[in-house]
Amino acid sequence: MNSKFRFLLLFIFIFSLTETLYSQISVKKSEVDYSLTYEKDSVYRILTFWKEKDSSIYSSVNYSISDFNKNSSPKNLSDELNTINQLWEIAKDSIVFDLQSFNIGYPLLYSDVLKNHIQAFKDSEDWQNHIKKNGKTLNYEIIKKVMLEDNAYTTLNDFLKTKHYYISGFETEKHGFITKENLQKVDFSGSEIIPMPFIVWVILGDIK
Repeated sequence: MNSKFRFLLLFIFIFSLTETLYSQISVKKSEVDYSLTYEKDSVYRILTFWKEKDSSIYSSVNYSISDFNKNSSPKNLSDELNTINQLWEIAKDSIVFDLQSFNIGYPLLYSDVLKNHIQAFKDSEDWQNHIKKNGKTLNYEIIKKVMLEDNAYTTLNDFLKTKHYYISGFETEKHGFITKENLQKVDFSGSEIIPMPFIVWVILGDIK
């Protein structure tokens, strides 16, 4: 098989994969959002860009997974970045954005983020001193500080840098603590006292 023929076969293969991907993507647009949905095996991955009604520039983005496959395995954020990038690149050709925040979901949704999150609080002197002094109580400023300094979303931060953004902070809401069951699912003892925000907004900085 000569090199030209091999190249032609490779081109046809890559083109067919690209066509398959695009055929599984649907786009919806309203006055305030631009949403791309990639559906495969009853799993819907959705990247939505948001803006003010009277603005032409999108300032925030949200990524979510709606999983209707009961046998689906746990998700890792690192495995989602390729899909996020593909949807992002499609959107880039259609809308203008200057992003200030990214809602990627709270740590329990992704096994790799959850492990990083737990380890960060285990290793945090500020958090450990807080629970020694105050017991199992929440401190929102320490939570945001630890999440930023120990970068539980490190894979997301690496991805954002390729788009000229970086994680500059977090805003969190609806806090609780990780259950013993969820701690043990990712190979911790279950006795750790680890806070869990159930709404996480990643605040973005712009790399000039």
